[in-house]
Amino acid sequence: MSTLAYPSTDFPGPPSVAIEVPDGWLPVHAPGTALAAKQPREDAFAPNVVVSIEPCGSGPADEESVGRIAALAESRGGAASEPYAAELGGARFVGCDATWPDADVETILQANLFHVVRPEREGAASWLVQLSGSVGGPSAEADYELIRGVLASVRVRPWSGEATGGPGVAAPSSAGNPGA
Repeated sequence: MSTLAYPSTDFPGPPSVAIEVPDGWLPVHAPGTALAAKQPREDAFAPNVVVSIEPCGSGPADEESVGRIAALAESRGGAASEPYAAELGGARFVGCDATWPDADVETILQANLFHVVRPEREGAASWLVQLSGSVGGPSAEADYELIRGVLASVRVRPWSGEATGGPGVAAPSSAGNPGA
Protein backbone atom coordinates (compact mmCIF):
# COMPACT_ATOMS: atom_id res chain seq x y z
CA MET A 1 0.00 0.00 0.00
CA SER A 2 1.25 3.50 -0.82
CA THR A 3 0.87 6.60 1.31
CA LEU A 4 -0.13 9.89 -0.28
CA ALA A 5 0.57 13.08 1.64
CA TYR A 6 -0.03 16.79 1.40
CA PRO A 7 2.15 18.71 0.95
CA SER A 8 4.52 16.49 -0.99
CA THR A 9 6.19 16.34 -4.38
CA ASP A 10 3.01 14.69 -5.70
CA PHE A 11 0.78 17.34 -4.10
CA PRO A 12 2.82 20.54 -3.64
CA GLY A 13 1.64 22.97 -0.99
CA PRO A 14 1.11 26.70 -1.27
CA PRO A 15 4.01 29.05 -1.93
CA SER A 16 5.79 30.90 0.85
CA VAL A 17 5.41 34.66 1.02
CA ALA A 18 7.52 37.11 3.02
CA ILE A 19 7.22 40.89 3.40
CA GLU A 20 9.28 43.46 5.28
CA VAL A 21 7.28 45.70 7.62
CA PRO A 22 8.49 48.79 9.46
CA ASP A 23 9.50 48.51 13.12
CA GLY A 24 6.49 48.79 15.38
CA TRP A 25 4.03 47.14 13.03
CA LEU A 26 1.99 44.33 14.56
CA PRO A 27 1.05 40.94 13.12
CA VAL A 28 -2.69 40.48 12.64
CA HIS A 29 -4.39 37.10 12.49
CA ALA A 30 -7.63 36.83 10.54
CA PRO A 31 -9.49 33.99 8.83
CA GLY A 32 -8.70 33.71 5.13
CA THR A 33 -5.34 35.44 5.37
CA ALA A 34 -1.91 33.90 5.13
CA LEU A 35 -0.40 36.84 6.96
CA ALA A 36 -1.29 40.41 7.79
CA ALA A 37 0.26 43.36 9.62
CA LYS A 38 -0.76 46.85 10.62
CA GLN A 39 0.74 50.02 11.97
CA PRO A 40 -0.98 50.53 15.33
CA ARG A 41 -2.84 53.82 15.66
CA GLU A 42 -5.31 55.09 18.18
CA ASP A 43 -8.40 56.91 16.92
CA ALA A 44 -7.28 56.75 13.28
CA PHE A 45 -7.27 54.33 10.38
CA ALA A 46 -4.38 51.87 10.78
CA PRO A 47 -2.42 51.34 7.54
CA ASN A 48 -2.31 47.61 6.90
CA VAL A 49 -1.15 44.93 4.52
CA VAL A 50 -2.88 41.58 3.99
CA VAL A 51 -1.58 38.54 2.10
CA SER A 52 -3.90 35.75 1.00
CA ILE A 53 -3.09 32.59 -0.93
CA GLU A 54 -5.65 30.38 -2.63
CA PRO A 55 -5.60 27.57 -5.16
CA CYS A 56 -6.68 28.57 -8.66
CA GLY A 57 -7.18 27.08 -12.09
CA SER A 58 -4.89 27.34 -15.07
CA GLY A 59 -6.59 30.45 -16.49
CA PRO A 60 -5.65 34.11 -15.98
CA ALA A 61 -6.61 34.29 -12.28
CA ASP A 62 -4.55 37.42 -11.67
CA GLU A 63 -6.31 39.46 -14.38
CA GLU A 64 -9.72 38.14 -13.27
CA SER A 65 -8.92 39.21 -9.72
CA VAL A 66 -8.19 42.77 -10.86
CA GLY A 67 -11.68 42.80 -12.39
CA ARG A 68 -13.20 41.61 -9.10
CA ILE A 69 -11.47 44.45 -7.21
CA ALA A 70 -12.84 46.99 -9.70
CA ALA A 71 -16.35 45.56 -9.30
CA LEU A 72 -16.01 45.64 -5.49
CA ALA A 73 -14.92 49.30 -5.51
CA GLU A 74 -17.79 50.25 -7.85
CA SER A 75 -20.31 48.38 -5.66
CA ARG A 76 -19.17 50.55 -2.75
CA GLY A 77 -19.53 53.78 -4.73
CA GLY A 78 -15.86 54.02 -5.65
CA ALA A 79 -13.57 53.30 -8.57
CA ALA A 80 -10.45 51.39 -9.54
CA SER A 81 -7.37 52.50 -11.46
CA GLU A 82 -6.34 51.03 -14.77
CA PRO A 83 -4.56 47.70 -14.27
CA TYR A 84 -0.77 47.82 -14.05
CA ALA A 85 2.07 45.32 -13.93
CA ALA A 86 5.02 45.18 -11.54
CA GLU A 87 8.06 42.96 -11.13
CA LEU A 88 8.59 42.40 -7.39
CA GLY A 89 11.13 40.03 -5.90
CA GLY A 90 11.55 38.31 -9.27
CA ALA A 91 7.81 37.66 -9.68
CA ARG A 92 5.38 39.29 -12.13
CA PHE A 93 2.37 40.88 -10.45
CA VAL A 94 -0.66 42.61 -11.93
CA GLY A 95 -2.65 45.03 -9.88
CA CYS A 96 -4.89 48.02 -9.49
CA ASP A 97 -5.63 50.63 -6.87
CA ALA A 98 -9.19 51.04 -5.63
CA THR A 99 -10.92 53.75 -3.63
CA TRP A 100 -14.34 53.98 -2.06
CA PRO A 101 -16.09 56.23 0.45
CA ASP A 102 -16.13 55.23 4.12
CA ALA A 103 -18.35 56.73 6.82
CA ASP A 104 -15.59 56.65 9.46
CA VAL A 105 -12.51 57.86 7.56
CA GLU A 106 -14.03 59.51 4.44
CA THR A 107 -12.14 57.43 1.86
CA ILE A 108 -10.36 54.08 1.78
CA LEU A 109 -7.50 53.65 -0.70
CA GLN A 110 -6.33 50.12 -1.37
CA ALA A 111 -3.39 48.91 -3.46
CA ASN A 112 -3.91 45.36 -4.78
CA LEU A 113 -1.38 43.07 -6.41
CA PHE A 114 -1.85 39.52 -7.74
CA HIS A 115 0.62 36.83 -8.76
CA VAL A 116 -0.05 33.28 -9.91
CA VAL A 117 2.48 30.65 -8.87
CA ARG A 118 2.40 27.98 -11.56
CA PRO A 119 3.43 24.45 -10.62
CA GLU A 120 6.53 22.79 -11.98
CA ARG A 121 4.72 19.45 -11.93
CA GLU A 122 2.05 19.01 -14.60
CA GLY A 123 -1.43 18.71 -13.14
CA ALA A 124 -0.50 20.21 -9.75
CA ALA A 125 -2.43 23.18 -8.38
CA SER A 126 -1.62 26.78 -9.25
CA TRP A 127 -1.78 29.33 -6.43
CA LEU A 128 -3.06 32.91 -6.51
CA VAL A 129 -1.17 35.23 -4.16
CA GLN A 130 -2.99 38.47 -3.37
CA LEU A 131 -1.34 41.42 -1.63
CA SER A 132 -3.56 44.26 -0.42
CA GLY A 133 -2.44 47.39 1.36
CA SER A 134 -5.09 49.74 2.76
CA VAL A 135 -4.96 53.33 4.02
CA GLY A 136 -7.61 55.87 4.91
CA GLY A 137 -8.29 59.18 6.59
CA PRO A 138 -6.28 62.40 6.57
CA SER A 139 -2.89 60.64 6.44
CA ALA A 140 -3.85 58.37 3.52
CA GLU A 141 -1.53 60.05 1.00
CA ALA A 142 1.58 59.67 3.16
CA ASP A 143 0.51 56.22 4.34
CA TYR A 144 0.03 55.09 0.74
CA GLU A 145 3.78 55.43 0.12
CA LEU A 146 4.38 53.43 3.31
CA ILE A 147 2.22 50.48 2.22
CA ARG A 148 3.66 50.59 -1.31
CA GLY A 149 7.09 50.10 0.24
CA VAL A 150 5.85 47.12 2.24
CA LEU A 151 4.20 45.58 -0.83
CA ALA A 152 7.34 46.14 -2.91
CA SER A 153 9.36 44.07 -0.41
CA VAL A 154 7.42 40.88 -1.19
CA ARG A 155 9.20 37.62 -1.91
CA VAL A 156 7.18 34.69 -3.22
CA ARG A 157 8.69 31.22 -3.50
CA PRO A 158 7.01 28.05 -4.76
CA TRP A 159 6.61 25.25 -2.23
CA SER A 160 9.65 23.03 -2.05
CA GLY A 161 9.95 19.54 -0.65
CA GLU A 162 13.62 20.02 0.22
CA ALA A 163 14.35 19.88 3.93
CA THR A 164 16.21 23.17 4.19
CA GLY A 165 14.11 24.53 7.05
CA GLY A 166 13.40 27.77 5.17
CA PRO A 167 9.97 29.40 4.91
CA GLY A 168 7.41 27.38 2.99
CA VAL A 169 9.56 24.29 3.11
CA ALA A 170 8.19 21.12 4.62
CA ALA A 171 10.94 19.53 6.68
CA PRO A 172 10.64 15.86 7.57
CA SER A 173 8.96 15.21 10.89
CA SER A 174 10.66 13.15 13.55
CA ALA A 175 7.32 12.51 15.29
CA GLY A 176 6.84 8.82 15.81
CA ASN A 177 10.44 8.08 14.77
CA PRO A 178 12.55 7.68 17.90
CA GLY A 179 15.72 7.28 15.85
CA ALA A 180 15.44 10.73 14.28
